[in-house]
Amino acid sequence: MNGSSPVTQNRIIITTVGDTTCSDNAKETFQNIVNENPDVNLFLGDSSYSMDATCFIDIFKSFNGLKEKTIYSRGNHDDKEDESDTVKEQLEQYFGITDWTVSQQQKNVYIICMNSQDPDYDLKDKDQYNWVKSKLKEATRLRDEENKIDWIVVMIHKPLYTLKGQHKPERKARDLYQPLFDKHQVDLVLHGHTHNMQRTHPIKYGGLDNEPIITESGLDFSQDHGQIYIISGAGGRKLYKFAEPKNSWTPFAQDEEYGYHLLVIEGKKIDIFAKSNDGNILEQITVKK
Repeated sequence: MNGSSPVTQNRIIITTVGDTTCSDNAKETFQNIVNENPDVNLFLGDSSYSMDATCFIDIFKSFNGLKEKTIYSRGNHDDKEDESDTVKEQLEQYFGITDWTVSQQQKNVYIICMNSQDPDYDLKDKDQYNWVKSKLKEATRLRDEENKIDWIVVMIHKPLYTLKGQHKPERKARDLYQPLFDKHQVDLVLHGHTHNMQRTHPIKYGGLDNEPIITESGLDFSQDHGQIYIISGAGGRKLYKFAEPKNSWTPFAQDEEYGYHLLVIEGKKIDIFAKSNDGNILEQITVKK
């Protein structure tokens, strides 16, 4: 899978990464993403890591067409939590963002972009929770009744699961949303925030303060299954080292190389690649339905 990904009528190419800055490593990440010729680019939040987003926007301007392919999940360095609302406003103006929660169908994939910067996002029966419920119902209808989609992908900056390091998992949000993801058979949940790469087994909600349940069907998603949680936060910012070894539900974790994730979807099959910026495939798995 080195170089540009071939385009076919039944294939959809999705790239995803977050936590870039405007560094040379970030520019290399975006160049590699453009080389994949994606149909969709899912940016997982945290842009310039400064009080101004101009340098980040300039990177996008240097790659014709990338902006139009990008869905953006806002991070804590994209607003006043860690930078300024100037950054948020610049991003909104450049990317044409009027709402930081958005859903989009791309061929047989339904994408739900959540906003972990919403102060009420982890509260039940608030606007975002109700919106997510409605979008999951819509996606389930499109999949189970109308046969228009096969895959449901959720993206949100702050991770529901992560190995110990600089950031903790969003446990309150996990307690709220993962039961919904289980009910609606969400397939992938994509995160940034943690500056490394991680992937879980397919897991279901294990209950408050309990470990998740690794689903017995493994990567056979034609059966009842949990979600695969992917952190793709090695886009260019200084990498975070792990403070614990891999646990039983996280078979892949790397904190040494910059890179991104590539999803190649053909019908009821997804090939998931973790790729370094020097072209190496750090991990590859295939999920089928």
